[in-house]
Amino acid sequence: MIGTTYIPPAFRVEDPERLAELVATHPLAALVLGGDEVVNAVHLPFLRFGPPREPDQWRFESHLARANPVAEVLAMDQERPAILIFTGPDAYLTPRWYADGQSTSMPTWNYQAVHVRGRVRRVGEDDPAWLDRHLHDLIATHQARIGAAPFDFTATDLPARQLAAMKAAIVGIELQVARIEGIEKLSQNKSQADRMGVIKGLHGRGDAECSELADLMADLEAGRKD
Repeated sequence: MIGTTYIPPAFRVEDPERLAELVATHPLAALVLGGDEVVNAVHLPFLRFGPPREPDQWRFESHLARANPVAEVLAMDQERPAILIFTGPDAYLTPRWYADGQSTSMPTWNYQAVHVRGRVRRVGEDDPAWLDRHLHDLIATHQARIGAAPFDFTATDLPARQLAAMKAAIVGIELQVARIEGIEKLSQNKSQADRMGVIKGLHGRGDAECSELADLMADLEAGRKD
């Protein structure tokens, strides 16, 4: 069973490039395995591959400790139904931020998320080149976000014996996509005045996550036609 996520129409995101951007910006996902009475889950950084505008061709890959129960479950089965849950910034909203300041609305929560459903399997165990390429891609992707020297790093910077021991202790995994569901709850169901009040309120909180969420709302507001 693939399953589905309840998403009110106002909050549904179907633009694949926007979904790809969220996954790239917030690559740490919760991997949840299905298929039996025990629910197994783990948080892992994932890389996405495939044409940005063709999500039906996407695949996701990561690695985890060989001793992890998730790896043990996947060793028993060729593949398992699974869901990856990527989340962006989120924040509590007080109704006091709305235009009248005396709103009868209840508090709520704004957030971003992408649910990727498919089947996950172990990979690369008979192909050392797969794991070498995966580690190179994962490290290079995120080192690029840090910057150049003196913070440059590659896996080959480690002593060969240490690197070999680390590689022996992990296994690669890959998820082929069956369905992708995007959620952006950014006060789209509120008036423009209320949305602007929320943006101001979030910026006033003074923390990075609230500011990131406020900036997302402001970008969405700039593209609105109402």
